[in-house]
Amino acid sequence: MPSIKNVEVGVIAHGLGIKEIYSGEGKVYLTCFDMLKLKGVSFVPISFAKPRKTQSVHTLPFSLPKFDKYQRLLVKISASKVKPKVFLNLSGVPIPLSSIAPHLVYAGAPAISSLPSKYKGIWKLYLLPFYLYLPALKREASRIEIIANSNLSAEAISEVYGIPKPKVIYPPVDVKKFELAYKCKERDDMFITVGRIERGKMLENAVTLSARTGIRGIIVGSLIEKDYLERLLKLARETGANIKILYDLPQNDLVKLMSKAKVYFHPTIGEHFGIPVVEAMAAGLTPLVPVKSGAYEIVPKELGYSTIEEASTKLKDLMKVDMKEKVHEISKGFSSSAFEEKMWEHLSKYL
Repeated sequence: MPSIKNVEVGVIAHGLGIKEIYSGEGKVYLTCFDMLKLKGVSFVPISFAKPRKTQSVHTLPFSLPKFDKYQRLLVKISASKVKPKVFLNLSGVPIPLSSIAPHLVYAGAPAISSLPSKYKGIWKLYLLPFYLYLPALKREASRIEIIANSNLSAEAISEVYGIPKPKVIYPPVDVKKFELAYKCKERDDMFITVGRIERGKMLENAVTLSARTGIRGIIVGSLIEKDYLERLLKLARETGANIKILYDLPQNDLVKLMSKAKVYFHPTIGEHFGIPVVEAMAAGLTPLVPVKSGAYEIVPKELGYSTIEEASTKLKDLMKVDMKEKVHEISKGFSSSAFEEKMWEHLSKYL
């Protein structure tokens, strides 16, 4: 790791080490690290808690998978130790750093936007620090460059911080790896859902979908919340859902699974984008995504749903049609190299 006194780019990579498996955010981190290495630019990852494997500038001396939103604010403590030419903030929150160096933020929709959220009722108190800190975040947002990961996110960023709608760069996807599953013709009447096993991913929607339709489903994700996994398993037993949950599965095994399924179901309403959607499209699966999501911006419009009832009807219909060529063609525009080229165009201005 380069000296924090001479580094060119300080990369805010909240949750580094936890979010790298089945995580769109983790994919963004790793792709940007590769981009900086390729360009010969010195950089240092910055996180609040100590990563399990990767070196970083951090404050907490151990890994902390909980309190995700709080860490996005507290990472400022770690970042303040670094004086780079520019901060590349991949954690999405415009924490005040522009007094130290130029600040470029790549962001999804803020947690306190009007988009659907898991934080309802008393759980909304979890986001109280964001509301209290909002004036400082708004000031920083007005001074810096923000890039959104979808048009849905761009609108939410504008709404929360009171700034013009930012430019959009869709996240990177390892299209070539998932294309290995594309040529498989013999597929089962089955759907796959991919997402971290944590409450915010709304995986219960996949369980309910299987229960309503009788169609077999598989949920794949990194295990973050064990109590939530137990809730999902209990729901599956109670509803008679024909669903299996696999966690911490190697990516190669995920690709093999995708070669056997016909449909990818995305359960997260209000999701900023959803990299697994594009991965599945590359593998030849027909995506079924919430209308209220960033992924709906890139799929054929008939592949959106607003309610689980509507998703149930469409899932049954999609088992009878073949859209693999059409969706595979769309996925080709989301390669890691395309993302790196666009991101470098913005970052290089500060170097």
